[in-house]
Parts: sequence; structure tokens; C-alpha cells
Amino acid sequence: MKGMNKVPVAQTLLCTCLLVLTLVASPATPSAQDKSSATPLATLADLSWLAGHWEGKLGPMTAEQQWMPPRNGTMQGFFRLTDTEKTIVIELFTIRETPGGIESYFRHFSPELKPWEEKEAYHLNLMKSEGGIFRFDNSVVNQLKDAILTRVDGDTYISHGDITDADGKPKAIEVTYRRVK
Repeated sequence: MKGMNKVPVAQTLLCTCLLVLTLVASPATPSAQDKSSATPLATLADLSWLAGHWEGKLGPMTAEQQWMPPRNGTMQGFFRLTDTEKTIVIELFTIRETPGGIESYFRHFSPELKPWEEKEAYHLNLMKSEGGIFRFDNSVVNQLKDAILTRVDGDTYISHGDITDADGKPKAIEVTYRRVK
């Protein structure tokens, strides 16, 4: 990591952690759902498996997530990216169940809680949910295009994000998270 600027890497990872996840898009609308069915793509209960403490690796860095269980239509989470010497970035996020569908919001902070985003938090809408795969899309053209959570089993999931890096080049970031017991 010597000589490497860690901030763009951290921003990239954080944008993919959902979800984590991690939203400057417009709110979900009924058109975001399957018009042939009044049934939502997923409910917050379908994502309740995220509750708990998770850890993964991004090269030599450690990515940690802590999720609270759903309550009153919302799940809250916390993310921390560290290297061997310091905390690189902190992220706060929510997943909300709304009449228009499932929405995810997140915001990045320095360890001193200085926000990275100049304006609003990132906002993604759940666009696909089947077989343990949850795809959140950002309709606004900026760094994060999508975030895909794939539940492998009760103790493992993969967070994948397609982004545009600082040079305008497309890139994918993927972290395999394991439940910390």
C-alpha cells in the first residue's frame, strides 16, 4: 500500500458495501417494482439475515459491518475500513421499507466524523431480489452504479459494486463477508 492513495480505494469499497451498501438517486417509485404484480420485490424481513457482525478483507485492509435487526421499517448499519495502522473510513447506512420498495442510504465519514459527501447521502433502490441475490441500483450517474448482495449461506455473503473510479474508468469491487461469532 506504500505510495497508494487510500482514500479513493476506501471510497470505492464503501460505495460497494451496500449496501451496504453503499445513493443520490430519486426515491423508488412503483415503476421500480414489477408492474405485473402488486407484490414487492422483497420486504425488510427478507434482509433480516444481515443482522449481526461481519468481517471481510480488501487486500491488506479489514472491512467490518455491524447491522441492527429490522425495526419499524428500518435497518441501521455501521461500516469501518482499517489497515494495520489506522481507520481509513467510517460509513453509516440504512435500509428502509417504503411504499415504493426497499431503499438503501449511506454516507461516508472520516474517523473524526467529517462527512465525505458534500450534499446528500447516497441512495439506491432495490431492483431485483431472487435466490438470495439483492441488487440495488443508483439511477444517478456518479461513482456507484449498483450494489449487489449475494447471500452464500447463513454466515457468508458477497458484496459487489460496480463503480466509476476517479479517472472515469469502470471498476468492480467485491468483498466476501463472514459472520463474526
